[in-house]
This record gives sequence, C-alpha cells and structure tokens, in this order.
Amino acid sequence: MSSIAQVQQQRFFDCILEIKPDQKRYGFKRQPQKNSSPLSSPLTATGNAGRTLLDIEQQAAMNRQAGVIAKQQFVEFTQAHLHDQVAEELFLKLGKFDTVASTVFNLAEGFPAVLDMLSARALTLSQLENLLAPVDWLKEDLMKLVNQPQYRNKTPSGNFIKELKPAIGLLGIEAMKQILPVYALKRSLPHATDPFTGFKGQIWQYSIAVALAAQRLAEETGENPFVAYCAGLFHSLGYLVVARTYLRTYQQVKQAALLKARDARDTELTDALDSLDADASFLNSCFQEFSAIISADLVSKWGLKRLPLSQVLDQFAEGVGYSGASRLTQIVHQAVYFVQAQTLRKYKLLDEAEELAWMQAVQLRPEHRQLLQQTRLDRLEID
Repeated sequence: MSSIAQVQQQRFFDCILEIKPDQKRYGFKRQPQKNSSPLSSPLTATGNAGRTLLDIEQQAAMNRQAGVIAKQQFVEFTQAHLHDQVAEELFLKLGKFDTVASTVFNLAEGFPAVLDMLSARALTLSQLENLLAPVDWLKEDLMKLVNQPQYRNKTPSGNFIKELKPAIGLLGIEAMKQILPVYALKRSLPHATDPFTGFKGQIWQYSIAVALAAQRLAEETGENPFVAYCAGLFHSLGYLVVARTYLRTYQQVKQAALLKARDARDTELTDALDSLDADASFLNSCFQEFSAIISADLVSKWGLKRLPLSQVLDQFAEGVGYSGASRLTQIVHQAVYFVQAQTLRKYKLLDEAEELAWMQAVQLRPEHRQLLQQTRLDRLEID
C-alpha cells in the first residue's frame, strides 16, 4: 500500500470512529526484531512502555495540587497504562489463529463449498440446493428473504415458500452470487461495538460499497466480477475480528485493574478507571497493524478450490505494491480508494490535491472513476 493510501485509510477510520483531530492518540509500537513476521514481535502502547500502577500514583502525588489539569493528566496516564497491558494481550491473542477464529462466526463449515460453486461457469439450481441444504444458517437467512412480501408475492400463489429450490429459483443464480457472500459477512459482524455505536453500521456499509465498486470495475475491465466482489467484501473480516478482540480485551484489562484498585481502597485510581472507556485511536492503530493479515489468514483456512480469493487477500496482507500486484488486487485497491475518498469528501476531510495523488497512486482512470460515481454502491440490486 502506498504511503498516501496509508495516511488516508487512517483518516477514513478516524472519521467513522469519530476521532477528533485534536484528540489525544494512543497506539502501539513494535519492539524491532530481526526476521520477524508481522505478528511475531511484542507490542507496547506508544511512548508509555514500562509503567506500573505505582508509577501512576507517584505521578499523581507530584501533581495533586494542580487541580483539574493534574486530574486529567492522571486519567490520561491511567489510560496509557491500560493500553500497555491491552497491547500485550492483543499480541498474544491475534498472533494465534485458533484465538482469532474463535472471535468470529465460523464460516469454514459448508460455506466455502457454496462460494466455490458460485464461481463455477455452469451452475444449476439443484447443485446449489445440495450445497446449501446442510448450511443451516445460510438456508435460514435465504428463506427469510424470499418470504418477505416483495418476493413472495411474485410467486403464482403468493404462499409461504418452504422449499429451498423454489427459493433459489425465485431470485436466480446471479442474485445468489451477491446475496450469499453478504449473508456470510453479516454473520461475522460483532453483536455490539460500544462505545463506538456507529461503527458496526459504518463498516457494513463500507464493505458492501467496496464489493460493489470492485465488481463494477472488474466488469468494465474484463476481470472476474465475482472474485472482485468477494475480495472487496471479505477484506473487511479483519476489521471485525480486531474490533471485537480489542473491545473485549480492553474491558477485561480495565475490570482487573478496577478490582485491584478497589481492594487497595485507592479511590483516586478507581475514579480514574471508572471514567475511562475503549479508545478509538488505539483501535484504529490496531486496524492498520493486524486487519489485512487476519482477513487473509481466515480466508486461507476456507480451503477454496476454485475461487482465487486468497491470492488477492494475501497480497493485501503482504503489502505488495500496486505495480507488483495482480490485476484483481489492483481493482480492490481502486475500489477501496473510491469508497474511502467518497466518505472523506463528504465530511470535508480530503482536498482535491490529496485525492488526485491518491487516485494516481492506485492508477484509477478518470473514466472509471466517473463510472463508479454513476454506480449505486449502497445496496444490492436484486430484482
């Protein structure tokens, strides 16, 4: 990923996580190690390594007379200390595939075979029915959809649809190619993302938009639209895993610190901890560090035989430069640029010079940008 894309991607997630420009930022840095893999070196919160709760108390003792300013400094110091511990925990959790896989809905059972079959050039209703039948959650979601009035009323009788094959036939194979992958991503969404209440909806809308933009670009340039669509959709899996893991870990670390502070009858530290919540800037830094790798790892375990989805997501994870990437990977980069830039422009966070540099970095032709501007990216087109 180019430097301009990295900067703008951080700005995009700042935007959807509602991070203010003047907000104090927390992040982590790696301890450099030779020949280390992206998940093989320990992390610490930036600029705050080695603190203890005793250090926090000593710092507070020196500043108690400074009133509100000292109290705020103490709260910030406490937050930074918590994130030292959170960084260590995240390194351990996100570095183990089994732990990562346990934080997201298991799509590896049955769904990859469906995805592979959807990529086949010739696919019959019976073939798809046979693969869908054992995947209870996917079948359930599909039956709920076709029994909504706008679809059920298209049948001659208008009766409730109970069988899978008529349900598939009602919508058609092409619609299945859009609907079924989306249902898989929907199952992977966190149940809640408090205190970032808008994030779940925002990342959902973003994922759909990138998938549709990538599909449209692939159609226009002669590449495989279904691969582009799935790559655009599932490149977001890592964001879902990182968000859920960070929020759980932060609450666990904070709760442990609260119990210790209460046992020690340390009211100042207890009050400081009570006032704190998960930090959006730290979550954003985790996105930049882990998300692409996790998306690639999860999809690689699906064992896809027909669909070359892993190749695209692996190139994202490895940070392959645009010129060295496959055409499908380039298309997803272009789709990501377009959707993120659209959001940043909406909130006046991207000027023309910055966008031009970004567009040039992903080599999106002006006519293709215009094509995406004319394409509806906020909903699936299902007749």
